[in-house]
Amino acid sequence: MLHLVLIAVHAISAVAAFVLGFAVVWSLPARMNPGFRAYLVAMSLMLLFLVMAIATDWSQLDTLKKAIFAGLLVLGAYTGLRALQAAHKLRATLDPPGYIADVGFTLIALFDGFVIVTAFDLGSPIWLVVIVGALGIILGVAGIHRLRRRAVNHTQVLAH
Repeated sequence: MLHLVLIAVHAISAVAAFVLGFAVVWSLPARMNPGFRAYLVAMSLMLLFLVMAIATDWSQLDTLKKAIFAGLLVLGAYTGLRALQAAHKLRATLDPPGYIADVGFTLIALFDGFVIVTAFDLGSPIWLVVIVGALGIILGVAGIHRLRRRAVNHTQVLAH
């Protein structure tokens, strides 16, 4: 029962982080704001409950699943680091649109996480998971490049 609650809170936090992260890159804040803070909180909760969910189940996992979950923890830690880097860039205002790549990375990682978990739950073939995950990465990177260009143009207009 505890494991299911931890998974549910993890999933809710991940969806909240995705929605808030998208709102952050779309709205182009010039400084730290409540929306960005909410995104950071959601990312932190998502990671915390991921660790807790894996920890409660760790002793019952076989070696392959332990390796997969260890990889997910490393990806989660790196994703959290990118969210923190985005916050630092936004606070420092050294590179106003620079935070978009960091938040964008977290959005792509979250999207692929949603796809992979859903695909496994539905029993999808691995080739389909790989294709949808790769498309998510390709479209996500293209979207982030467009948002960065938009942010640079927006910053240049504000500077004049």
